[in-house]
Amino acid sequence: MLALLYLLLAVVALVAAFAALEYWTFRTPDFGAPRGGAAEARIEAIDRWLDALERQEKFNGTILFARKGSVVFQRNIGFAEASGRRIGDRTAFNLASVSKHMTAFAVLLLEREGELSRADPLAAYLPELSRYQGVTLDHLLYHTSGIPEYIRLSRKKRGRHELLTPELLLSWLREADAGPRFPPGGKAAYCNTNYVLLAEIVARRSGLSFADFMEQRIFAPLGMADTAVVNRIENVGRLTDRAYGFRKRFWYGGEAVPYDLNHLDGAAGDGNIYATARDLVTWDAALREGRLLPAELYAEAYAPRRAKDGAVLGERHWGSEFHAGLGWNVQDLPVVSAYGAWRGFSNLYWRDLEKESVLAVLSNAGFLLRTASIGGKLTKVLGDL
Repeated sequence: MLALLYLLLAVVALVAAFAALEYWTFRTPDFGAPRGGAAEARIEAIDRWLDALERQEKFNGTILFARKGSVVFQRNIGFAEASGRRIGDRTAFNLASVSKHMTAFAVLLLEREGELSRADPLAAYLPELSRYQGVTLDHLLYHTSGIPEYIRLSRKKRGRHELLTPELLLSWLREADAGPRFPPGGKAAYCNTNYVLLAEIVARRSGLSFADFMEQRIFAPLGMADTAVVNRIENVGRLTDRAYGFRKRFWYGGEAVPYDLNHLDGAAGDGNIYATARDLVTWDAALREGRLLPAELYAEAYAPRRAKDGAVLGERHWGSEFHAGLGWNVQDLPVVSAYGAWRGFSNLYWRDLEKESVLAVLSNAGFLLRTASIGGKLTKVLGDL
């Protein structure tokens, strides 16, 4: 009986220690920046708060706020890699899932050119996946396909650590135990596989690799010189100032160790688009001004998906309801946002379509919840600037 009591006390102590570490990891310093005051006073308060974040090692990355295409505030904090290279204005970060809305843009571009239709069945473009009856490109775009998540599929193949490529993913999906997990269009379930498949469709329909299509048709025409698709196969040395993910050796403490791309990073579309915060300002302006795609046509990207009964399809995360547009969270229109997290990277890309303002919070050594919390506090102070 006494031994059981000691064991119980030990478990309670471990849980308490874990909770304390988690609290310290995700807690940020108090932020007393004024709302509605003069711009200079607010920015000075933000600088002081970011000083505190830097001292406590609670943020490593870049934060930028712009209005109508002009940078109002930018702060670079910390290092671009574990070895100590400082972050600069031209440091490009892995956008992780923030990449998805760019992949969706490529699909819209090809649809406008008559190369595909979002209403078409998936098998029309990827005949290897004929078992996924009823799935359309639209279902992929809105995460309503029911197709299995490739990260889960990889876990089932323990010991198989070959580099994941689109070809390998297609073979996994052919071997999967069943077809869609639910009737296509029946509900929303966020799934990275959807966007890897969309990137492969872009490549097949354009005759270019996904990386080359994005470079030649989107990034280069817009002058986004520090943006590229980068994974372990393509454009490995393309960027002159690339951020590499890292973390603490013991998660909560210890020296910095690399925590970057792994064996799942031989594909792209769901992530692995790298960009600087300043290039994201250029991208925001291009979307608003309709430089590559008419703005009235792109407005559809901000519309949520609806079920047959007209109800908006959504998912709950962090206690909040999220409605998916084409790579965007659109439940707060005219504000749209995108979050991304992979390995050491965690990001927030926030845009107010009405006020023409944008906030980019990009980190290569952070936790998504903490990055999102930092971004949320900043939008409250900067949103009406």
